[in-house]
Amino acid sequence: SDRAAPLPTDLGPLYGVAVGLSTHQLAFFLAIYVGGGWLAQMPVGWLADRFDRRWVLIGLSLGAMMACAATVLAAGIGPRAIMAAAALFGITTIPIYSVSSAHAHDFAATEQRVELSAAQMFLYALGAIASPLIASWLITYSGPASMFGLISLAHLALVVFGLARMRARPSRGARTAYIPAQRTSFLIGKLTQRLREDGPDPKG
Repeated sequence: SDRAAPLPTDLGPLYGVAVGLSTHQLAFFLAIYVGGGWLAQMPVGWLADRFDRRWVLIGLSLGAMMACAATVLAAGIGPRAIMAAAALFGITTIPIYSVSSAHAHDFAATEQRVELSAAQMFLYALGAIASPLIASWLITYSGPASMFGLISLAHLALVVFGLARMRARPSRGARTAYIPAQRTSFLIGKLTQRLREDGPDPKG
């Protein structure tokens, strides 16, 4: 399963400066974004273990598009509105990687899990390299709102892809466990292999 990349934290300060946040406010902006994503992991994981994960991904992507619109509008209101939009953005974007990873592992054999995790991280890294370059160019020449236009297009592509895949094949009956996946090490596939094999807790 493919996935749209969340707001790169290295672009957060660039965006914050562009909309007039102070250094102190920038720190809160990034912390609230990450904190929102952290708080969303448990409820999103609960949904992903009980419903078709592609619907969860589609719902998160639609929410992310609304968060992008809210963030653009918040820039004209003030710092508090920007912070609230950052929290919503983190809630809707950060869990996407974990949900898509769980969905991909539903279709993988045990011996394929480490390689799958490595491939996912590699693809994520390609996006993490390309997106700051594109987004910084857009901010420079088209203003800070254009970055969120780019992110919205990426999430729209994920919605279209998810709907297309739902028509192509059904979801797996047997599922792996939802895990808040890390994107920093190829070892994560090995470390989480046993947890995925255990599957979700049917009692919730």
